[in-house]
Amino acid sequence: MVKFNLKILKNVIIIGLILIESQFVFAQTNNKTFTCKGTYYHNKFENRRTSSGEVFSQKRYTAAHRTLPFNTIVKVTNPKTEKSVLVKINDRCLRGGIIDLAKIAADRIGLKGTSNVTVEVLGKEYLDIWSQQSDVLASNTMTDSLKIHYIDSLINDRKIIADYRFYVRLQTVEGEDMVQKIKNTLPTEYVNMVVAEKIYNEKFIYVNIGPFENEKSANMAINKLKKQYPLAHLVRKKD
Repeated sequence: MVKFNLKILKNVIIIGLILIESQFVFAQTNNKTFTCKGTYYHNKFENRRTSSGEVFSQKRYTAAHRTLPFNTIVKVTNPKTEKSVLVKINDRCLRGGIIDLAKIAADRIGLKGTSNVTVEVLGKEYLDIWSQQSDVLASNTMTDSLKIHYIDSLINDRKIIADYRFYVRLQTVEGEDMVQKIKNTLPTEYVNMVVAEKIYNEKFIYVNIGPFENEKSANMAINKLKKQYPLAHLVRKKD
């Protein structure tokens, strides 16, 4: 009987530890910025397959994390040196609370051994900026501070755009009945996206459709509806 109870207790403890770790990992991956231990790959992993299927290279700005989705771009900062680098998640760590960097990324931020780093999750929409980073950092025509400033400016410009939601303004009308008439003429895919925005003492109404996921999809809608609504144009609204 005692053995049975000890077994139950052991299982309860294991489950409890798993839950605590999973909550910690959940908190990390659902926050835009978090602090964790930064480490870097041993050279023995060179040319091995990562969990994503890509071949690992110490010369590429990549990293491993236990839960962040593959191809997510994150900005890793070493608070000791105040240096940052963009890395793409393409592998998995066995333990939570760690980000494992390729040596080129670790060297870039002056990471020696294991140390706390700050991780800002940017997302997959920053892949193009990450791709440019290698060329920028390898450039011989810019000083190091200028390289950092340039990359940061690309990130900040993208963040400003990310703060906006995209709509297509079809027409300005007078009266709710006109809004309904426009709604009745739209393709099915846009009917539930109609947003009526009252203006000028609520006498006139902007008829918008949206929000769209990005500027590209909004422009596609404009092209599709241009013949029917020649004045249709893109509208950005801050969240």
